[in-house]
Amino acid sequence: MSEVSTYLTEVPIGGKDGFVWNRLHGEREQICDALLNDSELVGEEDGKDLLQKRLRKVDDALDRLMSGSYGHCSKCGRTIDENRLEVDPVLGLCLDCWGAEHPDNVVNETRSSCDLPLRTLNAFDTIVLRTHNSDYRIMLLDPETGRALVEGGTYLIEPAEALLRGSAVRGSAFRSGEICVGCRVEMWVDEKVFITSPVKSIEIHHPAETVVDISEALN
Repeated sequence: MSEVSTYLTEVPIGGKDGFVWNRLHGEREQICDALLNDSELVGEEDGKDLLQKRLRKVDDALDRLMSGSYGHCSKCGRTIDENRLEVDPVLGLCLDCWGAEHPDNVVNETRSSCDLPLRTLNAFDTIVLRTHNSDYRIMLLDPETGRALVEGGTYLIEPAEALLRGSAVRGSAFRSGEICVGCRVEMWVDEKVFITSPVKSIEIHHPAETVVDISEALN
């Protein structure tokens, strides 16, 4: 029988920072357990490497939290948007500095042929969105309001109702009601703001004849 480890750790800070500390420390324990106890993972170097990289980011975020610099960009010192930290609490760079370090992920905003106004689509059209980090399937329920069902990425494992707000790219105005290649898509999911990584490609699929099974329709 395998031994189960129990962690009893005093939270060194209170309030909102204490909640973030708990979240980060909980993820750290899970990663360490996976690295130590998962025999299958140990045999897969790619999996180990990803977990180790994530562990370093978690540790860096915990260090920033304890030093009082958490929530501020490690490069320029500006405040990182709280909504982005809600999605991923280990973020250490603001959008501008992240874009400067990843210039290949930023596409010229004048490429209007890569823009997709939601109002040009029909209800139940499915958008296959490929970003630099994830793939998403979006079933558009109301093109006028942007109401949709979204599935994909790390956080939206099952279809969830969302409100597509539009796209944003570093150094340009927010594009309400549009999805644009090279931009980040902003959507409301469960009353929280969700922001994707920059979009690489967009595909449109015509609606299925029935939408009884949402998961099947999104696939």
